[in-house]
Amino acid sequence: MSALHKSTEIKVKVSDALYGRLIEEAQRHNVDVSTVVERLLSQQLQPFDLTQTETWQLCGAFTVTQPDPAYVVGRSEIGQAVTNYAEHVNSALYLGK
Repeated sequence: MSALHKSTEIKVKVSDALYGRLIEEAQRHNVDVSTVVERLLSQQLQPFDLTQTETWQLCGAFTVTQPDPAYVVGRSEIGQAVTNYAEHVNSALYLGK
């Protein structure tokens, strides 16, 4: 951490298995475990952009030729059905509804 930033110490309990993974990651990058944890936390605090997720990118990749009327929410300028399948991805893909 930079000398310009004040550091605060926190204590976190983790399982032996997770700690082992943190040690492996630290050794791989030649840093200590606290640096690995700090980097992971910093990554998690970055702004989340939904459009960069794999699910979002898949949403526009497929065309449903005969969409279920329950999911049709309108029509495009060329008359194609516009669905809200993306809002119901779990039920549409995994529950078959």
